[in-house]
Amino acid sequence: LPGTQLVVQLTQKENELARAKEALQAMKADRRRLREEKGDLVSQMKQLYSTLDEKEDQLRTFIRNYELHRKENEEATRALIVERESSDREKWEILRRARETTDRSLALRAQLDARDNRIKELEAELTLARQSLVAASRDSSKRQSLVTSSDSGDSPEWPLPHETVTAAIRKSLQNSTQHVAAAAQSGHYPQHPATTAQGASTMDRKGMVSVGHSRRSSLVSEITTSSDGVRPVTASDHSSPARLPHSLANFCKPPTPAEVGLHKCIFKSLEELNGLGPGRDKEKKRLSTFSMILGKGRSRKSEPYHHEGTGATRRPHTPSLGQRSAVAVADRSQHWCVVPQVTAMSRWKSDTILAWLELNMSMPMYGKHCRENIKSGKVLLGLSDEELEKALGVANPLHKRKLRLAIEDYRQAEQVLVGPSRCCLSRASELDHHWVAKTWLRDVGLPQYAQVFHSQLVDGRVLGSLGRKELEKLLGVTSKFHQTSILHAIELLRSVAFDREELSRRRQLCEVRDVDTVVWTNQRVMQWVRNVDLKEFSEHLVSSGVHGALLVLEGSFTAEGLAAMLKIPHNNAFLRRHLASELAVIVDPS
Repeated sequence: LPGTQLVVQLTQKENELARAKEALQAMKADRRRLREEKGDLVSQMKQLYSTLDEKEDQLRTFIRNYELHRKENEEATRALIVERESSDREKWEILRRARETTDRSLALRAQLDARDNRIKELEAELTLARQSLVAASRDSSKRQSLVTSSDSGDSPEWPLPHETVTAAIRKSLQNSTQHVAAAAQSGHYPQHPATTAQGASTMDRKGMVSVGHSRRSSLVSEITTSSDGVRPVTASDHSSPARLPHSLANFCKPPTPAEVGLHKCIFKSLEELNGLGPGRDKEKKRLSTFSMILGKGRSRKSEPYHHEGTGATRRPHTPSLGQRSAVAVADRSQHWCVVPQVTAMSRWKSDTILAWLELNMSMPMYGKHCRENIKSGKVLLGLSDEELEKALGVANPLHKRKLRLAIEDYRQAEQVLVGPSRCCLSRASELDHHWVAKTWLRDVGLPQYAQVFHSQLVDGRVLGSLGRKELEKLLGVTSKFHQTSILHAIELLRSVAFDREELSRRRQLCEVRDVDTVVWTNQRVMQWVRNVDLKEFSEHLVSSGVHGALLVLEGSFTAEGLAAMLKIPHNNAFLRRHLASELAVIVDPS
């Protein structure tokens, strides 16, 4: 019995062992299958990652192309806007000219109407005169009595023979022609006070009538006084019924063609003298351009003189205090232009020093002390710091430094003369305080300090001598990062020997390519940030002081610092890694 049980148990164990072997083989098969599936999954993941990388590159390319197209569209839009503005300006200019032309035509039309009215009045007067002549010619009895009295030797009360009238007309015409020629040579035409009061372009009708009446009165006076022993005719003579036939009897003969021509010339001369003739209009048109250009200067020149015909005098023009100061500054400017800026300082006179101080150094506040205490360039070169402070009354430390650095620059330049009495200054002398405050600080990305730099007159020489202490105490730059930014920008200027033309040339070369990072401006860094798909963070660099020299020369300013300046969130590790990789490309291209 025990042997049988052992056999049964052995059989069971063998069966269990066989089942265990089968299970083990199944597990091995499953393991091999899992390994194969794992390999397939790994290969699929690799393919997926490669596909994602390709898609990401395509997306970046698309975004860059889109940005380029958008910039091109914006530039085209700006060009269209500029063109539209220019078109609008041209349109308004054309409208303004059309309005001026309309006003001018209306004024000319008014003048023509006035002339037409005057012609009508003259025609009416001529008609009345002809009617009077006809009435006088019909008075044959009185004319016969006049002839009888002349035959008997009795002289008439108002002898006015036809030859006398013709001679008087010729004399009047000659005088009028001479008067017109003299007026044309002098450039002044006689005008009636009524027309003068309303300007050269308009004319009062009453004034023209009075002028014509005065001309006719003078003509009648010449006619009646042309022969010896004849008294002048008065208004009572014309109104007297007893004398009127005698005065008209001499005009009864029909005039000859030559006399008709003389009469026409007289009326034409009278009209031209009164401003009614066509020659006056042509002269006005011919002189209109010069009148507009020289009118203001002519009026100023004519003020000190006495104007004849108007009875008015003008007091001499006395320049005001502001005008005298402006004239003085202009004289000094002219003197500074005559004396070149590269002339050796030791040869300067007091006027040159004053012009240099006011124009080149922009320190007119010290001009009074300079005029009193410094008489030559040698004296200026020999002054110590204390003597310079006392001589000019300079209390501002940066102003004293600016003057001292400029004087030393001229002193060193005189040691290396490039010509007779000519010297070559440093490149830093070409950088005035306007360029430093408005252009250089803007490129550095710190325009908020432009006002204090401008008020302290910080030029290129002073800029090269600044340190952290001066920036903080004298210029109010309290931020350590801003101090570092300014110092690295100054180091960049030293590397190019303060040659702003060379700096501008290098910056132009890297406008479209990411090269020469050290010369990048703050605006160029912002453009690079936009180009690397971080446009939404680029505006945080405005007035930040981040520029190319800071990125390259400041070792402590890393990608993390730039990410903090851009305000990229700390949990966005992907963008920070992307920024670090792109920054490494431009900072360390090798």
